[in-house]
Amino acid sequence: MARVTIEDCVRRYPNHYELTILASKRARQLLAGMPPLIEVKKKEKPTVIALREIAAGKLTWEVYERLEARLREQREQAEALGIGEHAH
Repeated sequence: MARVTIEDCVRRYPNHYELTILASKRARQLLAGMPPLIEVKKKEKPTVIALREIAAGKLTWEVYERLEARLREQREQAEALGIGEHAH
């Protein structure tokens, strides 16, 4: 499994708070079913995947926002079709 270090990520986002927020938000997207932006090994957890995406330069705030808009659109479509989480 490819290893990711905080130093790899801090080169992209020197502010540790910003880095933490971006990685956690992206991990939630991955848990919601968004596909990863990098090749993923079998047992990698969403947080590790998010950090690897940041370290690889694949994940920025702009990319995150685009993916979030896509996820929001998918949720709205599912809700409109009655297949959302709250459908009975």
